[in-house]
Amino acid sequence: MRSTSVVRPAVLAGLLISAIFVLWWVSGEPKPFTPARAGADAIYEVSYGEHPRQQLDVYLPDQLGDAAPAVIWIHPGGWVSGDKGRSMPVWDWTERGFAVISINYRFADDEHTLLDSVADGIAATRFVRANASAWGIDPDRIGVYGFSAGGHLAAMIAASDVGVAAVATVAAPTNFGPLTDPSNAVFEVRTAADAAATIRARLGCDDTDCSAAIADASPTAQPPPSAPVRIVHGDADTIVDISQAEAVAAAWGAPGSLAELVIVADGGHATLHLEADIEAWFVGQLRLSWPLLPSESTIATGGEPFVPPKLSFRRE
Repeated sequence: MRSTSVVRPAVLAGLLISAIFVLWWVSGEPKPFTPARAGADAIYEVSYGEHPRQQLDVYLPDQLGDAAPAVIWIHPGGWVSGDKGRSMPVWDWTERGFAVISINYRFADDEHTLLDSVADGIAATRFVRANASAWGIDPDRIGVYGFSAGGHLAAMIAASDVGVAAVATVAAPTNFGPLTDPSNAVFEVRTAADAAATIRARLGCDDTDCSAAIADASPTAQPPPSAPVRIVHGDADTIVDISQAEAVAAAWGAPGSLAELVIVADGGHATLHLEADIEAWFVGQLRLSWPLLPSESTIATGGEPFVPPKLSFRRE
């Protein structure tokens, strides 16, 4: 079920630093901040398929000890851009004992659709689990974390039941029905008709009936995952509306569900100032036996243990 907490920043300085990082990270230029910058051992360009985009990078912490937990990072880019080698919010997680795997996937272009992107996310996750032991990774302690289009792929991986231990999605599209409807103003920077046409094209059904592709690509149309899922979304997001997060939280919120909705008050599309809390969540879910660094946020829980109120993030 959805859990309840209130996440509050402890200091404004942390938010300012995070905001600067977000602006720098999403600017579209190749960035140097990958786990290699934090001293991680790197294994580059590991192929999990035959297409040039079906590759991943593996970053291992200095001291593996017992088999390490791992997080698979899935980059954003609207299913048409981005790269596994650009800076990522998990760039320093190897310092805390995580292994990090960053994946590429086929883009929705003239030859492929975003359903191919979904298939690649699932295939890459299966590949990582199958090869985890060879890298010193515990195959039973692998999480998946994605932002925007990458968050959509993370949600689809969660629903595919491939054996991951935890999934976090941030600002993810989850219900393609409204996104393909020209009567809905989906993107602030485009007309609704243009936005709907773009999504239909990326689904591969621009001139045909989209119902099958919509169902196949929408996390809301998939069964609730068996792994815990943290759904993070800003209520001021003008790129992917908050209703997308609410829809998947409702679809996956049946009794016994482990889906958790985190609403970022006044948060836009890039809500990475919750990074400390997302990392702490993965530490708990993947049972990382590493001392936690002091968090920039505190989490106050309340309500009954298994039926907490709605989670929200409030700025002080």
